[in-house]
Amino acid sequence: MPQLVFELGTEEMPAGAISGALDQLKASVSVGLLNARLQSDDVQVFGTPRRLIVTASGVPDRQPDQEKLLKGPAKSAAYDADGNPTGAAIGFARKIGIDVQSLEVIETPQGKYVHARVVEIGKSSVEAVGPLLVDCLKSLTFPKMMRWGHGSVKFVRPVRWILCLLDSTVVPLEFGTVTSGNTTTGHRFLAPSKVEVPHASDLLTVLRDRYVIANPDERRQLIEAQAKSIATSLSGTAIMDEALLDENVWLVEWPTAFAGSFKSEFLEMPRPILTTAMQKHQRYFPVEGADGKLLANFIAVRNGSDHALPVVTDGNERVLGARFNDASFFYSQDKQSNFADMADGLDKLIFQEKLGTVALKRMRLLLMAESIAPFWGLNTSEFADLIKAAELCKNDLVSRMVIELPSLQGVMGREYAMDAGESSTVGDAIRDHYLPKSAGGSLPQSKIGSILAVMDRIDTLVGYVGLEILPTGSSDPFGLRRAAQGVGQILAVDSSAPPISKLVSAGVSAYRQVNSLEFNHEKLLSDLTIVFDQRLSGILSEQGVRYDLVDAILSATPSTSVSVSTLIAKGKALLGASQTEAFELTVQTGARISNILKSDSTESASVNKSLFEHEEE
Repeated sequence: MPQLVFELGTEEMPAGAISGALDQLKASVSVGLLNARLQSDDVQVFGTPRRLIVTASGVPDRQPDQEKLLKGPAKSAAYDADGNPTGAAIGFARKIGIDVQSLEVIETPQGKYVHARVVEIGKSSVEAVGPLLVDCLKSLTFPKMMRWGHGSVKFVRPVRWILCLLDSTVVPLEFGTVTSGNTTTGHRFLAPSKVEVPHASDLLTVLRDRYVIANPDERRQLIEAQAKSIATSLSGTAIMDEALLDENVWLVEWPTAFAGSFKSEFLEMPRPILTTAMQKHQRYFPVEGADGKLLANFIAVRNGSDHALPVVTDGNERVLGARFNDASFFYSQDKQSNFADMADGLDKLIFQEKLGTVALKRMRLLLMAESIAPFWGLNTSEFADLIKAAELCKNDLVSRMVIELPSLQGVMGREYAMDAGESSTVGDAIRDHYLPKSAGGSLPQSKIGSILAVMDRIDTLVGYVGLEILPTGSSDPFGLRRAAQGVGQILAVDSSAPPISKLVSAGVSAYRQVNSLEFNHEKLLSDLTIVFDQRLSGILSEQGVRYDLVDAILSATPSTSVSVSTLIAKGKALLGASQTEAFELTVQTGARISNILKSDSTESASVNKSLFEHEEE
């Protein structure tokens, strides 16, 4: 049976968009082929920054014929009293294209109706596959879409070519203003000219011959191997952050790793400054020595061969050197300032138009710290650390270093706090109160950091939801779901934490005192419960709790009225009980008793224990 290959060539796509698009394509093409009666036994996807590729082996030559039973008018309308077909039956038969004598009367739940049996002749695969693939392309979603040229089709980037083959036959299709053919292009710089692909099975080989490795797993392995080899030659180890490795995989078609260096004097800056500049901004892999300290080297990945590599290396070194020079200047300027005095600049940073500045948020955090500390049973020393951390946690937002590298918020706060003589507990809490940064991300490691992280998010949630700014559908521009997720993740592992409702009350009180805002407490808590239910449902599911048990737990009592750790414990207990033989019978019995006690006839009745005959009663 034929092999299908489809390649959509584009301008360079964002690195973060390609993997998700390939997952969508694999699912939609698999389902599309199945629904079109052209099921393949092996659908695979490959991709680079400039192309999305789908291959499917074992595609049938044509669709099998399919018999359909088409429903027509009711028998009473289709035939007269003598059993002769009426105009309704004749018209239905003519529309279907069969003789009226071929109609059948079939009994249905709605009564007797006339039906026609027709055979739909299957199309050849060449005819059927094109429209199917176009539908799959139109169903793709990306964070941002664009139009180009004079067409109306939207896609993540302009489409430049389409290759679609069933064995050696071109499958005709059109997407945007581009029609399919049997040609592809190689690497943009190393082999940019068009080339014919003689057979569907030849595409990946043709691309490799033109400096394109279509398989992302192979590119990943090459990058890892090259980076490790280079690091070893430098007597060090490459710091291979997984997210950064993924990004490099989707930035190149022909990966070539190379080493660069920078002035050793830059190593006097804090490590986070150096690694952030290398990883976040330049997409380089830092290198550390056997002692765990950074070396004055980096490893970068080029999209191309080793041609003129010294020139490329020199250019990258110049760019990183300039960035480090800027960072060194900003860092030295910040160190000349008193960290505590940086708070004076927070009144120029707007937190939210109606909720005021970050300076006001800082004041609310201090009030919340005072009111919720008893819930956690903090001792005098811990309470002092929490107050100090709340006082300083936002100061680095006005530092030159964080303005230059925003991802260092909290990280630089810890550095500056430690330089100012604060304890490591306070410093760690300042750094950790931004954690977790995403679902499943690292949690704060200290008790004070966890409490401060929860307070910060509760303040945000109370303020926005109090103003009736809520996430809608897939839209959550202010990150409220992410804030609720963070609160849930932190509280899930803290058995000493209070219920969310108590934290919300502390937040409401702080807004009243600082902003003179009065929120409808009952409505606010109701809206927040909906937001938290969605997040806690996911956390319970991650713990292995079945969806029906999750629904039962969250519907039994408002999730904000009990501690999150208690909800988790309930979920695990209920999951364990559900796996016993007696669970279903117990549930049925409990439901029966509950329904009896709720009924009007027994609402005011008392239970006569003298009528009990068995211990179970």
